[in-house]
Amino acid sequence: MKVVASLDLGTSKTVALLAEIDSYGDMHIIGVGEVPSKGIEKGQITRLDLAVASILKAMKEAQEMAGVKLTAVNLGISSPVLKSQNERDTINVSPQPVEIDESQIERLLERATTRAKEEGYEIVSAIPRKFILDDQEGVLNPVGLLGSKLTAEVHLIKVGTSLLKNVEKAVLSSGLTIANRYPSILASAEAVLSQEEKEEGVLLLDIGAGLTDFILFVEGSPVLTGTVPMGGNSITKDIAHFMKINIEQAERIKIEHGFALADMVNESEKIKVKPRGEDKEIMVGKREVSEVIQIRLEEIADKVLEKINNQGINLSTINAGIVLTGGSSKLAGIKEFFERYTDLPVRIGSPTGVIGLRERVQDPAYATAVGLLKLKPQLVHGYSFNQNPESLGREGKVKLGSLLEKIKSFFKEVL
Repeated sequence: MKVVASLDLGTSKTVALLAEIDSYGDMHIIGVGEVPSKGIEKGQITRLDLAVASILKAMKEAQEMAGVKLTAVNLGISSPVLKSQNERDTINVSPQPVEIDESQIERLLERATTRAKEEGYEIVSAIPRKFILDDQEGVLNPVGLLGSKLTAEVHLIKVGTSLLKNVEKAVLSSGLTIANRYPSILASAEAVLSQEEKEEGVLLLDIGAGLTDFILFVEGSPVLTGTVPMGGNSITKDIAHFMKINIEQAERIKIEHGFALADMVNESEKIKVKPRGEDKEIMVGKREVSEVIQIRLEEIADKVLEKINNQGINLSTINAGIVLTGGSSKLAGIKEFFERYTDLPVRIGSPTGVIGLRERVQDPAYATAVGLLKLKPQLVHGYSFNQNPESLGREGKVKLGSLLEKIKSFFKEVL
């Protein structure tokens, strides 16, 4: 059996998973490592030694549970400095229709990524949404077809270069190698979304502790990927500030008594809290706590919707609605909040298609870690700038290498 590993560096926790892929292609989770994140905040490395210690401990736990030592990991990239853009380019192949081959695809991708280059950013994923062959639209795989002009629409995701290099340095300093790297939201999408939802149009929100990542699929492919630098921790801090209590107490109140829609909470319900500097506990209304939570969720939702509106996308056409995942999607009432706020159908997304330790990892908090195990460079009709261990230099510098081999690999899978 083939063994693969994933590493998800979250704000609240660092998760490592090990899985076996059997001869039928089924994935069996055999090792789970989870530790509180130290030196990691909103996808950024804030202190290298603490981040390395978190990675080492999570990997050690997963390896000991699995009884397997594996050092190559699929790494999730989440960042407040993440954005996407769509490029469209056309090449004239021949005056007369000829058979399309991989070289034309390579030319289109290279032209799109060249135009998308931006100082201070690095492209981490390039996903062809669809092709147009002469006047034939909606072509998913043009190789082998006849045509004289080829157009590609490409979705590109990029993150801040220094942030990316520091994350890679932390992983490599842990004695690991990076088999592949993927935007975390792509991994979450692979874990919790169905192909039918992607085809119908769906918005995925991965609400973590520090960030809310999102990706919008239309007609099976992503059209917008982004992030909002707020998440569950923002809500916890709001509660702590409102009640004048410490973070630990605020987190407990959020989990045990929090609800995302204030008008669904009985005004008579009270909870005991002990504010800073007070000798005695006082009573605070649950509805007041819910109001604090709702205000922050409205801000997160507004920022996501603003980014979507700026692209001229009408959410009423997203027939599959919204899927919420990530640890903070388990907040009570959050489904009802987004249903009312967006007037769209909403569901909570947990990882699917896993065997072994199912009761542990079929949880929204593990969406990214599970998706990282399932993703391949050629998934989502696309090609990602992902690496195997041989493509990493001595200092972990990522080399893009030739796209042609990745493209050939993709078309071998789909032909």
